[in-house]
Amino acid sequence: MINNIKVGFLITGRLKSTRLPKKLLLKIKGKAMISHMLDRLKLAKNVNEIIICTSTEEQDIPLGELSKENNIKCFFGDPDDVLKRLLDAAEEFNLDYILNITADCPFVDPFYADKIVEEYLKTDADLIRQFDLPHGAFSYGIKVEALRRVVAIKDSSDTEVWGRYFTDTGLFNVVDLDVPNLEHKKPGLRMTLDYQEDFSFFEAVFDELYVEGEVFSLTQILDLLEKKPEIIKLNASVGTKFTKRYIAQSEPILKKINKIETALIIGAGSIGQRHIKNLQKRGINNIVALRSKKGHFKELPSEFNILEVNSWDETLKLKPDIAIIANPSSYHIDSAIRVCESVKGIFIEKPLSNSSSSCKQLIKTLNEKKVVSFVGHNLMFHPIIENIIKFHDNNDVGQIINIQCQAGQWLPDWHPYENYKSAYYSRKDLGGGVSLTLIHEIHLALELAGFPKSVYGEISEFKQLDVDVDVCSDLLIKHINGAVSQIHLDYLQRPSHRSGLVTFEKGWVSYDFRTMELIGQIIDGDVIKIWSNLDYDFNDAYLNQLDKFLNCVQEGRLKHQHDASSAIESIKVVEALYKSNSKGKKVMMDRKERFSF
Repeated sequence: MINNIKVGFLITGRLKSTRLPKKLLLKIKGKAMISHMLDRLKLAKNVNEIIICTSTEEQDIPLGELSKENNIKCFFGDPDDVLKRLLDAAEEFNLDYILNITADCPFVDPFYADKIVEEYLKTDADLIRQFDLPHGAFSYGIKVEALRRVVAIKDSSDTEVWGRYFTDTGLFNVVDLDVPNLEHKKPGLRMTLDYQEDFSFFEAVFDELYVEGEVFSLTQILDLLEKKPEIIKLNASVGTKFTKRYIAQSEPILKKINKIETALIIGAGSIGQRHIKNLQKRGINNIVALRSKKGHFKELPSEFNILEVNSWDETLKLKPDIAIIANPSSYHIDSAIRVCESVKGIFIEKPLSNSSSSCKQLIKTLNEKKVVSFVGHNLMFHPIIENIIKFHDNNDVGQIINIQCQAGQWLPDWHPYENYKSAYYSRKDLGGGVSLTLIHEIHLALELAGFPKSVYGEISEFKQLDVDVDVCSDLLIKHINGAVSQIHLDYLQRPSHRSGLVTFEKGWVSYDFRTMELIGQIIDGDVIKIWSNLDYDFNDAYLNQLDKFLNCVQEGRLKHQHDASSAIESIKVVEALYKSNSKGKKVMMDRKERFSF
């Protein structure tokens, strides 16, 4: 034992795979893949027990037999609830601390597993990760008491992918362990056994490095792949499939811990009033509106029957459960920070702010106060966009190559009941401008194609509108995965129009919000109508968005796809557009991202 704690390395694995049947028992050099993995883990110095954690299903009995052959322990537990299986195994073997990885990682590294234990003794962290290593080389370190708490708060019995139960709630101390050896820092490399192509990858590595009775190191593996990159290409084609499947399984389901009875609306213009109506549709009728009455709507419809207040002191005394911030963009951050003390969740209309630098203090405050955040990019909840994502996920179309999208509307027609020149979207001091106001397309491009590598932009002047903000913007985003997005936004089109084309390696989709239609085609297939509904009620997207926000608040999920942190990147792209336009050249985006598994 190290420092009088008993450490177990729990390997979760089953023999149910349909993509590569009984993959753990497939043999290379006369030994099962998992046996090679066990030889590697036996080199760990800070591990007292190595235990295969499989299920009670009959098909997994061979893993128990294999455990005996390799002189290690085996635990038979819950077939689907991996978190419960890990906890039950930890309790069965009286473990104080556990390391974990799935059995389809034959190249898991024992040296870095030992480093996790050492880090735990220093930090007492609940979860320790090593995402700077290649996927398949890192392990997870889990404090048993933290695992017990996770099992208590989850509300699902299917926990094959469980990391976000630790990271999304803000309840646990999660440490990302640095990898000082730069040669080992390859987070984009996947070395896991999921498909036949992966097996070919492992065969090629073993053919080059295997010596009977010895275990080749991570350094040897990476040196080989550097010298012979053709080995990496053997399974490169299935990387997208793996990522899609992983993400689809990673959404946590938590027990509801928060009640929502009172809602605060900050800003009761047209979008604020939409939120009031939708809250009432969802049975939340105790609504307070904090109003300056500086906008167009001096009075609210009497049928709303809500309380109106005009001071922060009066507002905060009412102790609302949630706040919806729908005032001008330049006020978003200050409003959110001021209300953080009093609420469980904050919904902020897009864009999150008109400045990315102003967002830092908000993120810090949200994390300190354990307040759920949600940014309202409602277009992501429209069936057209949802079906684009489904088309990509459900078809073998490869990666996105290109996105072309445009949106525009003649500004005076937007809100014909008010003077457009005084509205927030026409005023720089209120965070207006077409690039921020129609940021939906930029956010969509980042959601579909990933983080930006560079941005080039042009802003065209049209004097007839006589406003001090950008009214016609064109930008080209080069994403880190090689895809390119071309986006046009304007305040000029008559009639209004929003449309786009997404091109994949083996297919495409085209959408048009004017005709409410999405069509597409895969390689060797016919053009098909994926979705169409001229009678679609656009408010349904707002309702679906609201439902997602309310559920996140009820579950206490601080981190999720729509939180405040996720909305900052699109603001940075807009800032890069402004900079590119003024400098006349593309702007490189500074990124320091870990592989997020």
